[in-house]
Amino acid sequence: MKRFKQILYGLVLMFISAGILHGTDLQEGFLGTNWGADISDLTGLSKLSQKGDVSYYRNPQKSYTVFGIDTANVIFGFFKDKFFAVYIAVDSIEVFDRTKNHLTQKFGSPLTILKTKNQQTIFSWKQTNTRIKLKLYEKDGKIKLAFYNTPLARKVNQAQREIFPQIPAEDFSIDNRSRQQAIDDRRLKQAIDVMGF
Repeated sequence: MKRFKQILYGLVLMFISAGILHGTDLQEGFLGTNWGADISDLTGLSKLSQKGDVSYYRNPQKSYTVFGIDTANVIFGFFKDKFFAVYIAVDSIEVFDRTKNHLTQKFGSPLTILKTKNQQTIFSWKQTNTRIKLKLYEKDGKIKLAFYNTPLARKVNQAQREIFPQIPAEDFSIDNRSRQQAIDDRRLKQAIDVMGF
């Protein structure tokens, strides 16, 4: 009986690990929640924070399995009460490596972005209407896995540009590219601070 339970548990973990990252599943949603789902239709979520039309929730009563690892560190992002993103804190470099390898096998080589100023490496995969980002913040050792519904994420980005308009070039003594990088870095820091990562 014990052996049967071990086999069953292994199969369930394998099914969940493979299933939640299947391309067609990402089209519709993530972790059993459809992209664009209204927050009022979901249960068990507790609000962590809100900034403008973007709010972040977690389910304190639930643990999730991602890549065979149980984690309660899952944050759901909503824009105007519509589900658009998932953020998962990655606890170790071993899990980071396993996650990166799994995503690369599933979706191909990632677009890699190096941000030397804030010592950040971003690995990014695109799966039709879903963007997957694995972010490594080398300075403080934090790692985050994020899934975004791209149509809704574009609306979020547009709304944030309206809330935080670009600073005119004459207000900076640095070139335009450096100015835009400084603005992007500030927005990223604000988003990380809001999410608690």
